[in-house]
Amino acid sequence: MNPSRNLFIVVFLLLCANLFAQQKDSLRYPISDRRGDFSSAKNNNPFDLKDTALIKQSVEYDPKTKTYILREKIGRTDYRKPASLSFNDYLLSQNKAAEIAYFKKRADAITELNKKTARPPLRVYDKLFDRIFGLSGNNLKVDIRPSGEVNILAGYQGQNIKNPTLPERARKNGGFDFDMNANLNLNANIGDKLKFPINYNTLSNLGFDNQLKLDYKGMDDEIIKSIEAGNISFQSRGSLISSAQNLFGVKAQLQFGKLFVTAALANQRSSKQSVSLQGGAASQTFQKRLDDYEENRHFLLGNYFRANFNKTMRNLPVVNSQVQLQRVEVWVTNRTGATTEARDIVGLMDLGESSPYNPAVQSLSANSLPANGANNLFSSLVSDPNARNPAFINSLLLSKGLRPVDDYEKTFARKLSTNEFYFNAQAGFISINTQLQADEVLAVAYQYTYNGRVFQVGEFSQDIALDSNKGVQKVLFLKLLKATSQRVELPLWGLMMKNVYSLDLFGGIQREDFKLNVLYEEPSGGLKRFLPETSAAVDGMPLLRILNLDRLNNRNDPQPDGVFDYIEGFTILPQMGRVVFPVLEPFGKDLDTLAFAGLPAATKNKYVYYQLYDSIKAIAQTYANLNRFLMQGQVKGSSGGSEIYLNTFNIPQGSVQVTAGGQALREGSDFIVDYNLGTVKILNQGILSSNVPVRVSFENNIGFGMQQRGFTGLRMDYLASKKLSVGATMVKLGERPFFTKMGYGDDPIRNTMYGVDFNYKSELPGLSRLLNRLPFYETKAKSSINAFGEAAILKPGHPPQIGRGDQGLIFIDDFEGTRAAIDLRFPFVSWAMASTPQGNSRFPEATLTDSIVYNRNRAKLAWYNIEPNLQDKNSPGNPLRRNLAELSDPRVRQVFTNELFPQRTTNITDVQAATFDLAFYPTEKGPYNFESNPTQVNAAGKLSNPAARWGGIMRSIDQTDFETNNIEFVEFWMQNPFITNPNSKGGKMYLNFGNISEDILKDGKRFYENGMNTPTVPAAVDSSNTWGKTPVNPIQITQAFSNDPNDRPYQDVGFDGNDDDAERRKRNYVLQRLANNFGTGSTIYQQSITDPSGDNYKWYRDPAFDPLGTGILGRYKNFNNPQGNSPIATTNGQFTSAATLYPDNEDLNRDNTLNETEAYYEYEVQLRPGMDVGLTPYITDKRRVTVNSADGLTRTEDWFLFRVPIKNYSKKVGNIPDFKSIRFARLYLTDFEDSVVLRLARLDL
Repeated sequence: MNPSRNLFIVVFLLLCANLFAQQKDSLRYPISDRRGDFSSAKNNNPFDLKDTALIKQSVEYDPKTKTYILREKIGRTDYRKPASLSFNDYLLSQNKAAEIAYFKKRADAITELNKKTARPPLRVYDKLFDRIFGLSGNNLKVDIRPSGEVNILAGYQGQNIKNPTLPERARKNGGFDFDMNANLNLNANIGDKLKFPINYNTLSNLGFDNQLKLDYKGMDDEIIKSIEAGNISFQSRGSLISSAQNLFGVKAQLQFGKLFVTAALANQRSSKQSVSLQGGAASQTFQKRLDDYEENRHFLLGNYFRANFNKTMRNLPVVNSQVQLQRVEVWVTNRTGATTEARDIVGLMDLGESSPYNPAVQSLSANSLPANGANNLFSSLVSDPNARNPAFINSLLLSKGLRPVDDYEKTFARKLSTNEFYFNAQAGFISINTQLQADEVLAVAYQYTYNGRVFQVGEFSQDIALDSNKGVQKVLFLKLLKATSQRVELPLWGLMMKNVYSLDLFGGIQREDFKLNVLYEEPSGGLKRFLPETSAAVDGMPLLRILNLDRLNNRNDPQPDGVFDYIEGFTILPQMGRVVFPVLEPFGKDLDTLAFAGLPAATKNKYVYYQLYDSIKAIAQTYANLNRFLMQGQVKGSSGGSEIYLNTFNIPQGSVQVTAGGQALREGSDFIVDYNLGTVKILNQGILSSNVPVRVSFENNIGFGMQQRGFTGLRMDYLASKKLSVGATMVKLGERPFFTKMGYGDDPIRNTMYGVDFNYKSELPGLSRLLNRLPFYETKAKSSINAFGEAAILKPGHPPQIGRGDQGLIFIDDFEGTRAAIDLRFPFVSWAMASTPQGNSRFPEATLTDSIVYNRNRAKLAWYNIEPNLQDKNSPGNPLRRNLAELSDPRVRQVFTNELFPQRTTNITDVQAATFDLAFYPTEKGPYNFESNPTQVNAAGKLSNPAARWGGIMRSIDQTDFETNNIEFVEFWMQNPFITNPNSKGGKMYLNFGNISEDILKDGKRFYENGMNTPTVPAAVDSSNTWGKTPVNPIQITQAFSNDPNDRPYQDVGFDGNDDDAERRKRNYVLQRLANNFGTGSTIYQQSITDPSGDNYKWYRDPAFDPLGTGILGRYKNFNNPQGNSPIATTNGQFTSAATLYPDNEDLNRDNTLNETEAYYEYEVQLRPGMDVGLTPYITDKRRVTVNSADGLTRTEDWFLFRVPIKNYSKKVGNIPDFKSIRFARLYLTDFEDSVVLRLARLDL
């Protein structure tokens, strides 16, 4: 554009403006032009038009006039007359404009906050979107609807556990606690084809409840019918290849003309299961190896009933017995702590036996009937005045030649109620509802009639009343059926029935449709109903008939029919779900007699399983060559009805399929499903009454997350016509193994199934016309034909992780990680002061009862886990942190795991090992040692002849059956105990395993601290014994002190039941001897007058230690003393001063019984300076470790690994024949002339 044209246009516009300005404004609300510059002019009318974008505003500074020139131009021409402003005027106008803009911005922000949030419409304009989503432009809508909430709870969580068994650092801890709960839902749609339904909830119990899905639906004329991603399912039309509901992956459905294709690739998050029932009760098959009889639950009442059992059961249902039990009382060890129907009992093995096992018991009866008068045992006991006293009965029984465990058991027992056991009144056996533990005692009293005469064995509780003088129950004498140890050479072993088997059912069983068969497994693996070789008399006869389990037909006529004889109470216990063989040793001696009579021993030995009955079960099961008998069958549960419990919950929707006789049922009309509770209810009662087999298939989500399964599915359907369709299916399921070494039965699968099917459906009008030609028949209904067929094949496989090619590799047992050590070091509170070892000629006083001489050789022994803070020089709460010499002492220093086990991986570089330490002081008297003879102790309180003294501890063992649990060694890592005293003569450590007396202060009475009387708990106590006081009530109801803090000084008094004042009164005669022998000013007298029993507890942080600078050994010297070791923790104390929170008692295994039997294996371990591998017995390894001590010096130490074979014992004390019942362990030291500290980094079985 040239300049002249520019000028012309401007002039024209100005002229037009001037012309129009002269006319009268016709607008009702006239619009006036702005006057003045754009900086200062005000225009508050919001309806006025704004300046066009062609008008450019600018500000120029003129340095000559020192003014600001404001211009408005269109192009290069001034639109309005320029205006000038001084510096001050211009600054004022700018400030005002900035102020107006600021407040306008604030006002706009508040307005936006007050606005209702509107969902923005999203529109996409693209032909590609049109093709994918079906709509475009204004019609294509992206709709996103989120909802939900996120709750964040923030806080601090801290705890202060005043548990003395924990290290001090572990008692108090805390940290910030953030808990976020999210519940989010999202529904998103893109057009009409794509949907995103998503829900996520962090509080969902199971992960599969959170759904994530992409759902794409195509049009009718498109190849892609649907695409799904996320939570999907795969449907199969056939029954041979089942559908899968709970999948997470991708699925696509395509159509190519008449061919429909469905493909899925996903992870399966459930497993297929099924339940079958008939007539409203669930039925299931079972298989059980017949070496797995039910032990410690079924017992014969005596040797008479064992001798006559086979005869009694021979002609069932006719019972060949003239015995009729009238009353039975059953007593078991009172582990439950029952307070009613509980008392001291003595079970006697030979009670009621006409042919007693113990030669010291004389038979008094010519016949074999059991009765109290059948031998002289019962009469000799009840005639003795001390027989009813629990404290004296042990001594009385021993004096009569009876041996504990073998001949009798004394225990505190509870009487079972009548609904806790079953007894067969004619066969003479009982079955207990709960299986007994290996070390529990079982005893009975029973009364029966025989040819009209009444006989009784044992005593009934109502016949032996309460002792009114002392308020305690008198001892009850019973027939012993099970002792604390199984000994196969005793008659008791034969009383435990080994012909009763559990069907492993929940609930009872029904007679209807019960099937059972006994099979023999050939070495080739085949199962047969017959034995390969038998005598001619039973040749070809099924095992079921040989074993007398099939001699009747269904009308109970004596005619075998090949079916198990279901006789309640004899061959079957329906309420308990147990099968009883009518012979006692069906695969032992009875099989020999019934099937191999007259055959050579070589033939018998190939089949007869003698070991199952003359050895303990664990040993018998090792004879794999004889363990070839199985029991198979089918059983229907007793819980009938229309509701079926699937034994799971949260079943995936739509995964339940029900068939009746192979015909699929419809959900909603034939049955309904509660997917949350896992139940199916059959609505069609005709199905239940018709007795048609019903099968329920479903998917179980319980294992989701543990086993990852990959699923691939392909389904093709071809519609050949409206009448005919054919289809093919391929599914592949693979599992990912957890490890490359998989055990037998846990091997992962990688299976593929292929299947084909067809479906034909057509009307046949000609068939109706043909039928109408028949006489007396006419129909107008249309005829049709429906045909369906399918076939499938399974191709098994395995993942490549367990083997390449066709052969996978699984391990029956790779013998790695099979060693499960039992660490005897922990818990620390399991150890208690030991009873005096019997059977050691050095300690003849161990046989004394209720005598203070019993403890005359007990020296002081302390056992402890050192508090880590006391060993740490950097701990601010350590009173010894500046005593670096003490902290560097090898007897008390920190020991780290990597020192002994450098190959062990730990999360932290230096992990401190919790050593179990024992400090033995053979010259100092132990607790309850009242020695006052000047030839045995001096005025300083030091014992003479320290090598003859001993100190020990003991504990219970949970795994009592060493043979079954394959316990072969006791091993421990021990620091060289002579590092600080290389010139020591050393000594011996003894280990005892077996039955150990719990009677720490031997008086035959069970003591527990919380049974002591207090001002608020007036409990009855017995003060008649030599040691002090014991509770009269034999039941320790709780393992806790009184809730009243004022009662603690009266209860926390140690094993003698006396506080210091009571001890001074009780031991006044001992104090008088000390005063006479050594004077009242002697050290021994002053120690005894302060603490006569020497049992006062002292905390390792006692303030009295700090001024004296007492080291760690001194702080723990009296840490194990029982009196005052459970003080009440103060609320403001930094530490808890208790050693234990539990009352001290004489019941290590918590069975409410005082074990007084000493029958154990003893192992002698030599501890001498210079011991080494190859020089000292049992030392199998040595580690020389380098130690960086707290004082900065580097030292070396030796640690030794002792491995003591369990069967290589030094001595056997008492009557202990095997390792079946090792209930206790005792460790004691002796033969030391000076103090020694043993540090054990491991102490394992």
